[in-house]
Amino acid sequence: MKPARLLLPIANFLMRLGAGFYIYLNHFPKVLDPNFQHFDFYLSAIFTIFGLLLILGTFAKKQTLTVLSALILFAISLYKIFTFAGDLESLSFLSLLLFGMINFFFLCNGNKNR
Repeated sequence: MKPARLLLPIANFLMRLGAGFYIYLNHFPKVLDPNFQHFDFYLSAIFTIFGLLLILGTFAKKQTLTVLSALILFAISLYKIFTFAGDLESLSFLSLLLFGMINFFFLCNGNKNR
């Protein structure tokens, strides 16, 4: 059985929307309630801005927007993974890990649909 390459653009877009949904659930409420005293607010703001740019990178002809936003999001995801204080067998750690893998995919692949 051959892979359904015809559906690859839809799969890429759904992964971008999934990353945006993760950011919306985990980081957007912190941006709406700004607390300039905490470092977490600034991380959430960076997540939100570059997550939006990752989604908007779908519509750009060049891959720069996608790759740059994926690089920033992947780097911050790695920081959050290495400084994770909770249980490593938790759903929050798994979702952070999957979010990092999605960003790594877009960092390596860009806007290619092959």
